[in-house]
Amino acid sequence: MKAKKRYRITIEDESRLRQIASVSAPPYILWIGSVVVVIVLIFLTALLIIATPVRTLMPGYLKKGERTEAEKGLLRLDSLKDSYMLNNTYLNNILMVLDTDRTPPDTAQTSGIPNELPPDSLLPASPREIQFITQLKDREQYNVAILAPLAADQLKIYPVGASATIDEKTRNSLKARILTPKGSPVCAIADGRVLSVQNPAPEGGSAIVIQHDSGFASRYSHIGTPAVAQGTHVEGGSVIAHGGSGGYMSPGIFYMEMWYDGTPVEPGRYLISD
Repeated sequence: MKAKKRYRITIEDESRLRQIASVSAPPYILWIGSVVVVIVLIFLTALLIIATPVRTLMPGYLKKGERTEAEKGLLRLDSLKDSYMLNNTYLNNILMVLDTDRTPPDTAQTSGIPNELPPDSLLPASPREIQFITQLKDREQYNVAILAPLAADQLKIYPVGASATIDEKTRNSLKARILTPKGSPVCAIADGRVLSVQNPAPEGGSAIVIQHDSGFASRYSHIGTPAVAQGTHVEGGSVIAHGGSGGYMSPGIFYMEMWYDGTPVEPGRYLISD
């Protein structure tokens, strides 16, 4: 019968010719023991790095002060990103509200023609509804007709251009037609900040929107080459576009619109002649 292969590890004291210890084991036991020893060494090394200051000597490890500064920098970056997104959304909403020529999106598309309601299901407005609608109209009329002129008294308004006049047909319109000599520049009617510059604008030529104090905003369309950029501050009476021509409009003609707290007002009530 063939003897099984075994390994023996012996520790001897040669000076005294004495055997101190002797271990005999088959090969697979030695392999298992070696693996266990390696795992224990790895565990002890990791524990030494984690629980002692030796970890600070590892490549790529940030010191406490550097780590704190890095965390603060990341927090500031996140805050700046959030502020940018909020401001960008705010400006986009304002531009969408001020763009009266936009086509509203159809959020209720259907594949067919909806069925008409029977006549008896369309009930007439009740007396309380009629009273509410009347009160709402009176309140809105008060806001536009009284509050806007009062607020305009606090706003210094300048001529919109040299020798500029309003076409009498549009004096009481929400979109005034401005007539100026050929080549005359277009000027801001008051101090403010440029919200948008469209070049070209959807209706032709260029268009500029300016936010003023006291809740007013103004839009100049069918104008020539803009002389201001989005986000810049302009003073009342300063040139914002070169020439009063744009698109298919005749030279010296452009259009003017105004809002007070988001409500359209008649520019003819506030513009002054040069």
